[in-house]
Amino acid sequence: MLASPYRAIWTTSRQTIPRANATDVSWLWKVVAACFAALNLVGYMILAVVVGSPPHELRINATVSTVAAFVFVGVSYGVSTLITFAQRHQKRFLLHSIFIPYSTVNLLALLNILFHVHGRSLQINTLQIINICIPTASSVCYALAGILIYRECGHQRVEEGTPLLTDEEMQRRQLLRLLGERSTSAPSPDLVRNTYRFDLPEDERAQKDWGHLTP
Repeated sequence: MLASPYRAIWTTSRQTIPRANATDVSWLWKVVAACFAALNLVGYMILAVVVGSPPHELRINATVSTVAAFVFVGVSYGVSTLITFAQRHQKRFLLHSIFIPYSTVNLLALLNILFHVHGRSLQINTLQIINICIPTASSVCYALAGILIYRECGHQRVEEGTPLLTDEEMQRRQLLRLLGERSTSAPSPDLVRNTYRFDLPEDERAQKDWGHLTP
């Protein structure tokens, strides 16, 4: 039967070393986020064409196209909000699949609308102002959220940056801990000496002192 320190080391070595609790997000969530980010871009591209083109040059119904574009944009924002709430604990997924793509898409949509308006020297109306303000505000909001998430992920990476221990290192640390416990629990030399020490009365001590002189 193994001694208790070595038995504890044997038990520790047979245990599985814990791994980092980094649960990855399913690929389905990533595909859905990418599709609705693309839908957001499509909606803004339709708005840029409708807003940046004179009515007589359009071969499509401007009202229907505008409504469809706003539906695409609204649904895209709504789904991104739902994904953010559903995967609120997966910071890295939100950073790479929601905040960075949506801030980039909104920035591209803003530049596209400004290019159409400025390139055709169109007069600014209410619809154009709305089409400029919405992607601007959305791009800023998604960018700020991405910066906050990035900083939080950086702090978590520093806290979780401790390397995993191998079996040999676990055994060595366990052995040192057990040896430290045994050394601290061992009785002191004074206590050992006091355990085997006893004092004789004065008369018995005198008899023992004179006993070696008796023939």
